[in-house]
Amino acid sequence: MYGKLEIYNPTGSHKDRESEEIVRFARMNGYRTLAIASTGNAAISLAFYCYVYGLECHVYVSKGIEPERLAHIRAYHPIIKLTDGTYDQAIAECQEHSEREGYLNCNPGARHEKMVGDSRIGCELAHESKLDWVVCPTNNGTLIAGIWDGLKQVSASPRMVAAVTKKSKLAASITGFHRLEEPALSKCLEESHGRTVEIDDSEIPGAARLLLQDGLVVEGAAAASVACLKHLYLSQDSQVCCMITGNGLKFPGVMRELLAGPRIR
Repeated sequence: MYGKLEIYNPTGSHKDRESEEIVRFARMNGYRTLAIASTGNAAISLAFYCYVYGLECHVYVSKGIEPERLAHIRAYHPIIKLTDGTYDQAIAECQEHSEREGYLNCNPGARHEKMVGDSRIGCELAHESKLDWVVCPTNNGTLIAGIWDGLKQVSASPRMVAAVTKKSKLAASITGFHRLEEPALSKCLEESHGRTVEIDDSEIPGAARLLLQDGLVVEGAAAASVACLKHLYLSQDSQVCCMITGNGLKFPGVMRELLAGPRIR
């Protein structure tokens, strides 16, 4: 088993791959204001890149967002819009304002550049080893579909696995399985003969502690890819790569929950 460590990107998650491409596109095409709806990592990343390059960033988040996530987003001085209701409603409000005001809409399904950024992960994986499976924490589908595009560019064809959860306190960023990146998400799973694996919060802490033994402090969504391995039919010779998407040090409240059980001995 391998872990692809995206936790060492500038803001500690794979979202930096996407934000870098979006900001490059914005600067080349004269956009000065970017907008995104998010549960945490995507907003943190886009706000960071906008701050670095002197662009205006509008972030739409639910009023129910955890305070530590909101504090991290605020660190890069975006304009924050707190919306009533769910992530879906934040997406809808962001899209409406973007169309009306001429902002660059950076949400999943709206900008192909996000998948272009993630495709570089697929290219890197293909050059490292011959993999049978690649497991990705999945909500909207941008990451897994982007990785698949990158793998195809170098003629690699592992089976893609989407680790999903319908409801979770420990993996907020993949809660809901919104599938906004359709039809690319379904195409990825069909072409790779892949599948989805649904997990719940009873499975995530054990995976997080397992990674901790390897010196990796990861957030719940990153641990979800490892948690779903026991649901796959793997042979002794199978080579599997789990996407380790986010650094747990960013969200100490979630880490406290993840490590609340028996200590590792």
